[in-house]
Amino acid sequence: MTLSDFALRHSPENNDPAPVSVLAPYSNIILTLSLCTLFIVKHAILEPHLPHIYAHVWGPSSDATKRALLTLHLAALIRIIIVVVGLYPFLSLVFGSSRLSDPVGIFGERLKMGDCIVIVMNLLPSFYIFEIIHRSRLSIVTWMHHVGSILTAQGTVTLVNYGHVNVRYQFLLIAVWGCFDIIMEIAPIFALLRLRLARGNHDHLCFVFKVTARWLFILNNIQSVLVIYIIWMIWDEWALVFKIVSPLLYVAFTGAQWQQAYLYVKLMRKELDEKFRKIALKEVEGHPLSPEEEKEKEKENEK
Repeated sequence: MTLSDFALRHSPENNDPAPVSVLAPYSNIILTLSLCTLFIVKHAILEPHLPHIYAHVWGPSSDATKRALLTLHLAALIRIIIVVVGLYPFLSLVFGSSRLSDPVGIFGERLKMGDCIVIVMNLLPSFYIFEIIHRSRLSIVTWMHHVGSILTAQGTVTLVNYGHVNVRYQFLLIAVWGCFDIIMEIAPIFALLRLRLARGNHDHLCFVFKVTARWLFILNNIQSVLVIYIIWMIWDEWALVFKIVSPLLYVAFTGAQWQQAYLYVKLMRKELDEKFRKIALKEVEGHPLSPEEEKEKEKENEK
């Protein structure tokens, strides 16, 4: 079986009465434990050690920058854990031949594929909750994305507990969104770290922002193709409420991701403008340009 068998493999007829996950009723406990773990890591590990690791930038940095650096490290940590727990079950469920009730062999026979996805669906919202509370400021697009992700993930787990007839389809569709969200955020996390640690290195930051924008653009297109294909396969089996709500949610999330890609294009242009401003200022003041700056000036003149 492959992706083409997705709708048949996860249909109610081929899975009932097997539950999506026996851990779904305990999702509140998983979410709470995850939040407590993030709090402990923040206070016991990151806050004592980050000032020493980033001693060259930590002292003069503002409180907002320090909070952002700490949050970015937690973002990287939670995504590593999510990949370890959820990547194999996700690939097996979407592209392989597994069902939600099948055991995950690498974690033992008692842990099922659906259990791993439920754990992941609580880990990522726990970080978003933490970030909303901890960060001193967030853009309106970011907090709308985070709030929407929290409500979507927790609402899906609630549907699992309720036992809706289409719950497997919706559960796995949200898992696809979440998987791409996690993968796409890898480059922005690195880019935002470099923005705070390599200020003034315009060539390096331009390259990082350009790669990040392309990363988001490519993965967003791949995600769109995959999600549209899955929706097309399960459309006839879907309840009317999902036919309305799910595409609208996806359009909103995709819009936020496109906006994020455009943000990194703007950051790249800002670094280029600052670089050429410094070159022009050195010329006005009569300072000699470096060979690299001479080449950049010639390229800009050719344009």
